[in-house]
Amino acid sequence: TSEGIFETLMPIMEKHPGFSLLVTGHSLGGALASLFAISAACRDDIPKPVKCITHAQPLVGDKYLLQSVRKLEESNNLLLLRTRNYEDGVPCVPAFSTKPNFTYTHIGTELMMYGDNTSNKIKLSQSDKNVRNFAHNFTALIKLFVIKAGQDKQRKAHSLRQHFLRLEKCEREIRSLGENLEEVCSKAGK
Repeated sequence: TSEGIFETLMPIMEKHPGFSLLVTGHSLGGALASLFAISAACRDDIPKPVKCITHAQPLVGDKYLLQSVRKLEESNNLLLLRTRNYEDGVPCVPAFSTKPNFTYTHIGTELMMYGDNTSNKIKLSQSDKNVRNFAHNFTALIKLFVIKAGQDKQRKAHSLRQHFLRLEKCEREIRSLGENLEEVCSKAGK
């Protein structure tokens, strides 16, 4: 549980005043990292802002979680950046809910990274309650679960190694957005 993590984390934070908390994860670990970062940002005994960078994170909440995260971001308690490869279908799941009137949505700022055959290398956007790029996301889901030829490309696009390679390849464009997480996230709403 997050309480067990806080029991271990708090003595370390107290021993090193002035340090901040950076949480990171890939895929399901990215989803868990973002939820933990939200929990940490709500605590009074954690230095702010809590920073979270995830890679290939699936959807984790609904419009109400998005609203709560926005409040944490606006009050400078949380900075959340999700990186995503364009061809990766995992950030599109779960695509549907069995609960009526429930729609999964992303939270935080998204840094989309494109492959070699595009003129745009990156796109920065703020999450919103509307599902964007439905056709692209649906295509990525079909490749992820149905089409064998797409599965191999999907596996590669989802790998953490591929994320790091793309981050490296796009470094100049990302640095043009800002030198730190605060600057990069602030550009998403503009």
